[in-house]
Amino acid sequence: MRLYLVRHGESTYNAEGRIQGQQDAPLSDIGRAQAERIADRLAGYTFDACYSSDLARAADTARAIMKRHPNVPFKFVIDLREIAFGIFEGLTAPEIQVQYPDEYAEWMAGHDAIPGTAVRVYTPPGAESATELHMRAGKALGGLRARGHERAVLVVAHGGILRSLVANALGLSPEHRGAFHFDNTALSVLEDEPWGASLRLLNDTAHLGAQSPFPVFPA
Repeated sequence: MRLYLVRHGESTYNAEGRIQGQQDAPLSDIGRAQAERIADRLAGYTFDACYSSDLARAADTARAIMKRHPNVPFKFVIDLREIAFGIFEGLTAPEIQVQYPDEYAEWMAGHDAIPGTAVRVYTPPGAESATELHMRAGKALGGLRARGHERAVLVVAHGGILRSLVANALGLSPEHRGAFHFDNTALSVLEDEPWGASLRLLNDTAHLGAQSPFPVFPA
């Protein structure tokens, strides 16, 4: 199986610097344009199926892509939702610092808890832990792999769950998911080989041109 992984386009919360978690912020104008760019890039690809988070920012990104693939089965999967961030959802970092100063201090201290990673070990009240997210991602990955007749599968989801999905596929523990990063509408590719999973492409945003975080300009 080859998994084509796409993070959603920019949402209104992304643009405002708000923590989204499982709140259902829509795509921004930029996000809708990004969705069309990745749709154009993938128009010539062949997919056996598409699975997407049901949250609007991922769902609408997937819909833009699947307009070019009208005959491909398309399904929403709740396990592909972003990590739940509890009381921090919908807030910016400065707002969290004011409203929840003790929780904010613990959250930021987690940056230093696991050297060399971007994983925060502190779990805000009402949020999922990194371990819980890792287990959910493993469940989602197992569900995808169980459909053995689908060889080329598009997955449209969120940065947090994609980090954990890739870590699961590569046999890495939850604290290693911080080694991966996914920009808006970035394309990544995982392939199951006889000897294990192989990461063929990571965080490719070439389709965004000069708007890419890593633009490629002519020599």
